[in-house]
Amino acid sequence: MSATKVAETLYKTPALVSHRVRCGKPACRCAGGEGHGPYVFLHWREGGVQRRRYVRRADVAAVRAAVAARRADDRATRQAAALALADLRGVRAWLRDLGTA
Repeated sequence: MSATKVAETLYKTPALVSHRVRCGKPACRCAGGEGHGPYVFLHWREGGVQRRRYVRRADVAAVRAAVAARRADDRATRQAAALALADLRGVRAWLRDLGTA
């Protein structure tokens, strides 16, 4: 499954993170200094386990757009739920006032 599909289909919005990695070879330049990269990864949690998936350089823009769209959708959902809850509280207060009058 591609990183774009993962970003679109996960139950929770993943984070797009770039960092340098070390290859583990003792004679490599990354052993004593900065690592290779930067490479871009999607990070998310499944249960108590943190997962990550490498994002190819050619796919970074598409994955970044997918993550931004998911975040905007999540924000809109939270705002709609907050508005609905505020309306419900208003109706309950109105009904309480009707019952005491």
